[in-house]
Amino acid sequence: MSSSSQVSAARAARFWAARRHVLQTIGSIGGAFVGVLLALALLLWVPTRALLPLALIGLPIGWALGVLEVLVFPALVQRLPLRLATALQGVGHGLLLLLLYGGFHLIAHYLALPHLWTEPGSAPAEPWRRVLLVPLVYALTVLVTTLLRQLLQGMSRRRLQDLLRGRYQQPETEERIFLFVDLKDSTHLAELLGNDRYSRLVCDFFRDVSPAIAASRGEVYQYVGDEVVVSWPAATGRQYASCLQCFFEMQRAINARHEAYQDAYGVVPAFKAGAHGGVVTTVLVGTQHREVVYHGDVLNTTARIQAQCNSLGSRFLISAALRQQLGEQPEFQFTALGGQALRGKASTTELFDVQVYLPLL
Repeated sequence: MSSSSQVSAARAARFWAARRHVLQTIGSIGGAFVGVLLALALLLWVPTRALLPLALIGLPIGWALGVLEVLVFPALVQRLPLRLATALQGVGHGLLLLLLYGGFHLIAHYLALPHLWTEPGSAPAEPWRRVLLVPLVYALTVLVTTLLRQLLQGMSRRRLQDLLRGRYQQPETEERIFLFVDLKDSTHLAELLGNDRYSRLVCDFFRDVSPAIAASRGEVYQYVGDEVVVSWPAATGRQYASCLQCFFEMQRAINARHEAYQDAYGVVPAFKAGAHGGVVTTVLVGTQHREVVYHGDVLNTTARIQAQCNSLGSRFLISAALRQQLGEQPEFQFTALGGQALRGKASTTELFDVQVYLPLL
């Protein structure tokens, strides 16, 4: 494959990966919404012949809910005060409630029923109960759907499948690539902005770089203060050099929000990163709080590589081992920095500075 073809294939893969992640999230919210809605319908003794029409009406409402929660509300929060953004989100929920209310009546009319659900007891329900029932059903459905999304938001579909199969109950060995991304001059920024504004800056930074992680098919391993650790199965991270492109997509995302950061904080966050890969041991730990963790020298080495950025005047460093695994990558320019003494390591580690190769962009 020629260099230009390789670059085009990599860009196309990243383009569709980012959109596939968003569509999968919206689709999963829609599916969860329908599942919870049908469960509540059964509790209300809705006739079984009404379940399929209810699912057909509930699915687009669930997808609209996904668009509201995944795309609209985060965009509103970035551009408007939180109270105003929340109020507009409430307006969106009100419109979806009206659609669900209309759907209930449409199905009841289609099935020639006075109303879709069975009345409690022998006497007809009071009118105000009929009015409040649909909003209550909608609120419970949204609440359970949101809780499910929050519980599963921190893991990829692959990770969820592994956990459901009982994987990682015992330690397992696997090859992974890690990227440690850390804000620069964090101490100075905290003193300059104060705790509250600095915390908001960090939150904005994590939110703005999240699409870059999704586009590269990375998994957020953990947030540590103002640092985010991203991980890939080795094959995924090597494909189209996704582990490298993730960093530069983060840069583009922050550059696109340059004016917004200047207006809100008077500064634009800068960050540095280090990447390395190798064999780790993966296991599910904890009792009250369960978490998949990685053990191995790979993580320590990656953290030490990232710590070398300041002394070497680099924004992105990778190990020679990872550089060798990636092979030819015409999108990037690699500069060998020689063997570097990393804290806690007996021998030196060969490092490379990575930059986007501009003539190809």
